[in-house]
Amino acid sequence: MRKLLIILLYCFPFSVKLSAQHGHTEITPVYNGFRDVITYDERNNKVSDIEQQFTGKVWRNIGINGATYDGHNNVLSSVSQYDWQCFFTYDTRNNLTCWIRQYKYDSAYTNYEQYFYTYDTGKTKTSEILQTWNGKEWVNKSKKMFSHDSNLEQVWSGKEWVNRSHTLYTYNIKGNKTCVLLQYWMGSVWVNRERWLCTYDANNKQTSYIDQIWRDNNWGPWQAMKDGVPNR
Repeated sequence: MRKLLIILLYCFPFSVKLSAQHGHTEITPVYNGFRDVITYDERNNKVSDIEQQFTGKVWRNIGINGATYDGHNNVLSSVSQYDWQCFFTYDTRNNLTCWIRQYKYDSAYTNYEQYFYTYDTGKTKTSEILQTWNGKEWVNKSKKMFSHDSNLEQVWSGKEWVNRSHTLYTYNIKGNKTCVLLQYWMGSVWVNRERWLCTYDANNKQTSYIDQIWRDNNWGPWQAMKDGVPNR
């Protein structure tokens, strides 16, 4: 009977749902000799995903991914079959405030990078700081600041934050984004690099899209697009 069940699970492409205490487990359809055994907790959060290969007699585990959650269903930690593991921290409004990623060297995990985030009262992200691990301590790498009208990216020089790029947004009276202007910091001034122009009809549907490059103190060449298709 057991042998028959194994043959059925391997040969027929259907998913199987198994009951588990305080949760459930699903087995995905077999594809090219592989399947996934996915386990969920009582709140339907995916807590493990085991990739398996059929060797001819039994299913063999070849990769395991897992995650843990807090009481608000936020992911607290995750582990990947590709030797990554991550840890997450949230504020009282469930906004992600810190994300640490580690990589497994030999048999031990080592810090790799971490991100810090801030938000406004509307839960919109306002800043992002990236730090990398140099073997002894965390070192600043880049910083991004976000607003409705602009995004600013800076890099760490070793002593201070230095401007790198600046993106400016323009909107029409209905709130549609009509221009996105990308600039790069050159010594002591912002220099145009690229811009995207959009127009809309009375129903706020985008009717045109133009991508322009700044060259020789002028915008061009450009190519107009309509509904995602070049307007030739």
